[in-house]
Amino acid sequence: MTHPFSSSSWLRLAALALAATPLLASCEKDDTDAQNAALQEQAIAAYRATRAADSLTIIKYIADSSFKNVERRASGVVIVHKTPVASTVPLAQAGQSLTTYYKGYTIPANKLFDASATDPATGLRRPYSFTLQVDRVINGWHEGFSSLRKGEKAILLIPSYQAYGPNGNGPIPPDAPLRFDVELADVK
Repeated sequence: MTHPFSSSSWLRLAALALAATPLLASCEKDDTDAQNAALQEQAIAAYRATRAADSLTIIKYIADSSFKNVERRASGVVIVHKTPVASTVPLAQAGQSLTTYYKGYTIPANKLFDASATDPATGLRRPYSFTLQVDRVINGWHEGFSSLRKGEKAILLIPSYQAYGPNGNGPIPPDAPLRFDVELADVK
């Protein structure tokens, strides 16, 4: 009587296993591709939901605040021009160094999370400088400041996906739309 696991049976089983390996790997790859596609679809759905929620939050915030001189950008950033400057003064351009004063708040809670530093000796605010479209500031700042002129004061309403997104940052919670009261003090 031949043992069910004789050497010829083992050889056949090994050959079958080797032949099946590419098929199994192919199935595993298909499973991984399907899982990746499902995750990507979930991420896109979450992004769209956040975008819609931010838009509604900002629209309600504008209505509740009775803002005038509101400029809505395709990116979702909203600029409320507080002290418009003559159109003869050029808009800030990419590559220019901007000097600004700012206060940042979460929307809709209006909770202050950051502001221009204050000089302890004089009590005066210190300006913050950055290069437009070059330095690492949130996208909403690049978008908002590109619509301002030297000397202008404005409110930037920035959706979370143009700010710190789902990760938040320090005191800023995840997916928080933000308000920045800004003054573009200088452009070089």
